[in-house]
Amino acid sequence: MMLTDTKLRKALGKRRESVEVLSDSNGLNVRLSITGGVTFFYRYRWQGKPVQLSIGDYPTYSLAQARDRRQQFRAWLSEGYDPRQKVLVEKAERIEALTVDQAYDYWVKHYCIPEGLIKIDANTRSFHKHISPRIGRVMVDQTVKANWLDVFDEMGRLVITGEMLSLMKRAFRFCHNRGVIKNNPLESLRRSDVGIAAKMKERRLSDEEIKVVWDALFALPPSQQLVIRFMILTGCRAAEIRKSRWDWYNFNEKTWTVPAEDYKTGKTIRRALPEVAIRLLQEHKRGSVTSHVLTPAQFRDKEDIPPTQALVSTYSMQVIRKTGMKQWSLHDLRRTVATRLSELGAPPHVIEKLLGHQMGGVMARYNLHDYMDDQREWLGIWQNHLQSIIGYQL
Repeated sequence: MMLTDTKLRKALGKRRESVEVLSDSNGLNVRLSITGGVTFFYRYRWQGKPVQLSIGDYPTYSLAQARDRRQQFRAWLSEGYDPRQKVLVEKAERIEALTVDQAYDYWVKHYCIPEGLIKIDANTRSFHKHISPRIGRVMVDQTVKANWLDVFDEMGRLVITGEMLSLMKRAFRFCHNRGVIKNNPLESLRRSDVGIAAKMKERRLSDEEIKVVWDALFALPPSQQLVIRFMILTGCRAAEIRKSRWDWYNFNEKTWTVPAEDYKTGKTIRRALPEVAIRLLQEHKRGSVTSHVLTPAQFRDKEDIPPTQALVSTYSMQVIRKTGMKQWSLHDLRRTVATRLSELGAPPHVIEKLLGHQMGGVMARYNLHDYMDDQREWLGIWQNHLQSIIGYQL
């Protein structure tokens, strides 16, 4: 049977007892590793001997791209060329051609745009302002770490300097993995080597503090209660519950879906809803005739728009004033949920799914599925943990 995207998606990330090989047609195959990796390769004979030539990993290479590559290999064979040699020549030609500007453009074209990353324009403006004028026309493989340290030193020890290092490392890592540059000259550099690291708040609420917050919420208005309780139960972003609309929620399936246009990463994200969150939403919905969950128009004749970010960000301060507890922000609730789930034993990819993150590197394969059963299981474990902390029915 021919390969299909559905078959490949199901195989990706699935552990198995031994390596399996599935065939497409005309020499195209995929190898399914024990750990769940999916790799395309081409089988052919050269001078009477069997040869296997790797094409690339799925989903970095789509099925359509792998089939196109197979056709190229077959054309070379019909012309009397060994595809292995042609691939080496092809790679050498690409390597010699890429300047820093071209490598950055390659990353944008082949990764950022297909992935729908919404910060492309801002990143590109920064690249053309800080990197391109200094080193853009130089071949990547003719640069070494010392050249890049000079570039970053010229920028000064600023937050943007560290951000540009991170940006270029990501671009070069992608290009290196695709074989269009020989090395990543920035691989061993850290942000602290070149710029001031942006301040990262590491506040996490203890179990005792979570109980203090939960208890204090009864004295606050219903909308403020809903935002903070929902964030504690799900680990979502404040903007997601703030902007949410009733049509995002499916109470029968116990899921909620943030559309791509409202999502930070520009991707549609579907997540599980815990039982208590469903009950809170249903209680809040009684009598509401609006499309938004949180809006001044809920029961009054006002415009049906969500509250502002500035207003919602004050909700935590109202709890702090009532309790006298150490300062925290709404985002700290999200960090707290992630940390607690990890301590309870939740797998990293499930935590990332619950947080609504797009994953990169070796975890990118998990982006193809929402792992809804796993999400529900760990939200249930987290809900039970909250129940034990708070000491009464949530």
